[in-house]
Amino acid sequence: MMKIRFVLLAVVYISLVVCRTAAAAEQQLLYYIVDGSGSMWGRSDGQMKIEAAKQVMTSLIQSTPENIHGALMVYGNRRKADCADIEEIIAPGAMDKPRAVAAVKKISPKGMTPISDAISQAVSRIKGGDYAATIVLVSDGIETCDKDPCQVTAALKQQGINFVMHVVGFGIRGSESKQLECAAQAGGGRYFSTANAAELLSALNQIKEAVIEKREMAAPAATPVPVVVSTPDASPTPFEQKLSQGSQSIRIKASGPGRILLEADSWLDAPYYWKLLSPETGEEKAKFRTLEEQVVPPGEYQLVWRQTEHGAGDVVLGEVVAVESGKTTRVSLKTALKPVVPQWVKKPYFWGLEDASTKELLARFGELEAQLVPAGTYNIVWRQAEHAAETVVLGAAAVLPDQLTEVKLSSAVHLVPADWVPPELYYWALKDAATGAKAARFSLGFEPQLTAPGAYQVIYRKSEHGSTDSYLGDLVVKEGEMTEFALNTGIKLIPPPDLAPPYRIDFIELDAQGKALRTVVQSGNFDAMLLKPGTYKVAYRQKEHDGSTVTLVESVELPVGNLLEIEL
Repeated sequence: MMKIRFVLLAVVYISLVVCRTAAAAEQQLLYYIVDGSGSMWGRSDGQMKIEAAKQVMTSLIQSTPENIHGALMVYGNRRKADCADIEEIIAPGAMDKPRAVAAVKKISPKGMTPISDAISQAVSRIKGGDYAATIVLVSDGIETCDKDPCQVTAALKQQGINFVMHVVGFGIRGSESKQLECAAQAGGGRYFSTANAAELLSALNQIKEAVIEKREMAAPAATPVPVVVSTPDASPTPFEQKLSQGSQSIRIKASGPGRILLEADSWLDAPYYWKLLSPETGEEKAKFRTLEEQVVPPGEYQLVWRQTEHGAGDVVLGEVVAVESGKTTRVSLKTALKPVVPQWVKKPYFWGLEDASTKELLARFGELEAQLVPAGTYNIVWRQAEHAAETVVLGAAAVLPDQLTEVKLSSAVHLVPADWVPPELYYWALKDAATGAKAARFSLGFEPQLTAPGAYQVIYRKSEHGSTDSYLGDLVVKEGEMTEFALNTGIKLIPPPDLAPPYRIDFIELDAQGKALRTVVQSGNFDAMLLKPGTYKVAYRQKEHDGSTVTLVESVELPVGNLLEIEL
């Protein structure tokens, strides 16, 4: 009886283990590899491929059931000419959908197409796991890193790793599809050819539904290879051959160049130059100085624009254009940005566009005129003077494709000094009220300055070596408004005529319990010092070495809007 119970328990235990193992093995994983190479700035069926891919991936992520795990890898989205630029932006596991969607929206095409290494890295991430993995490669072109994704995939499948790979070509031209078709076949999956966002979404949804329903997708049948069999003649006999007396030359027509025709509105002047670059390596292929039509070799190019020699920098316009032999490619130069500013704003040292995630300066201009820029959402940066001001981020701007976008820049700060405040100062600055991080700094007197909306601390420094920073209080800059801050609170020591300037004066702000909060130091003069309203202790030292520091005032209240004078 004991033996029977033992056998039954063992059977139950083994059954449970088998069930758990089977359940774990059935965990489905959708591992997406998305093309982020420079060519994704090209258009397919009228829409930029990267924008279509982002829309489709967002829809796909949001509609994937919670029980289907996911992962997302991107290649070519960070650096030019770098075959190692492969990034897993979502690790395999239960998908955090908001985080995944945010990661997709940040993809910004830049570089190469290392398909083979991306597949290898994806497979290594699932190797040895409990996933039944489906890899989905979305690419707009073939491998550009001297490897063969078909051979690499076949070798990985031979290792017995549990995955199937489908490939979706997006806007693929001509024979380029053969390499991707071969990779899909080697991965035991299907190849889909798509030309627009609707077709891309349809293909990816088919794959997703097959994963949800746990069914295999029929791979396309392999093309049969004809076999030629020859039977040798057992008793060959000599035969006659006709000998030609001359030969003919056949004329063939090789693929020639194409043409690029720039289409622009009347406000755009001829540039200092414009260039054509390889979208993946950044290598310069051609350079021109006119808006006239140009003859160029067939291929894909990224256009770089420089409006003026000294007042602007190179701007990568983003969109990739395809030039075909014997055809004219029309390039629209209508995506532009124009700053609109109040009448008091002076011409800056420069303004431009910054990548919000990398902080890279993408475009730089000196003139407050409409400028060609790539479509997208960017930070607007502003630098009023080369040395007397720092670069300020004024906020975000969404540049819409194929139109002139105007951005209003009017959020500003104006420090308004009382008549007793010395006109000379080393700088004034704004710090983030929450973090204390520096947000802006100016050495341009008390002129108003553009800044971003937000809550700030106001910092004043009278001189570089003769004083320290003085925290004057807080202000809030509202969107589109000028915020004024009165500089009318401070302390001034009144010396007798024969007293030399002091080595040091300490203005020590006190809290409610009389403890020191912060100290502002002034050296070498008896000028009035701007201070934050509050309670202060004032200490004085006439010379550095021949005397000690004495307390002139133990505690005195400094009300807002008052200049407190202390006679010595």
